[in-house]
Amino acid sequence: MDEIAETAGVAKGTVYLYFPSKRDLFLATLRAGVLELHEEVMRRTASANGAEEKVRSFVHSRIAYCGRNRDFFRIYYTEFASLHVRGAKERPEFQDLYEKQATVLEEILRDGVRSGEIRFCNIPATARLIYDVTRSAIARHVLESSSGDIEESTNIVCDLIWRGVAC
Repeated sequence: MDEIAETAGVAKGTVYLYFPSKRDLFLATLRAGVLELHEEVMRRTASANGAEEKVRSFVHSRIAYCGRNRDFFRIYYTEFASLHVRGAKERPEFQDLYEKQATVLEEILRDGVRSGEIRFCNIPATARLIYDVTRSAIARHVLESSSGDIEESTNIVCDLIWRGVAC
């Protein structure tokens, strides 16, 4: 907390006015990173055309962001590896962000079903599985390789997804 206060150019007591504990500061910082990731995913998927390109954009932007922010991802992965399994009771401060990401995928899948690009499926379950497969690919990309090829990781995930949901 001393280093943070010094870097911010404020007294340590001022930091505690905004963040009552180190844990609160940690969670606020982590939430800011997750929000930044979500905003990047939203921008990139919004500019893509069609369900396949939007899914690819979702996967690619998440892998690329976490590849650029490896330390952030390591913390994120440790803290939230089973958020969806444990549920909102244990991580209510982040459940909304998980749901926002799943909702992005649900909307893409619904549009894909309507356009005939994607066969009818259980959209909420499929969206969450795509999210989880993507998170696993990010873990492999960030934790198991020194740099890794983002395109290769994206292609593997998208090929797996697309062969499962495409008409």
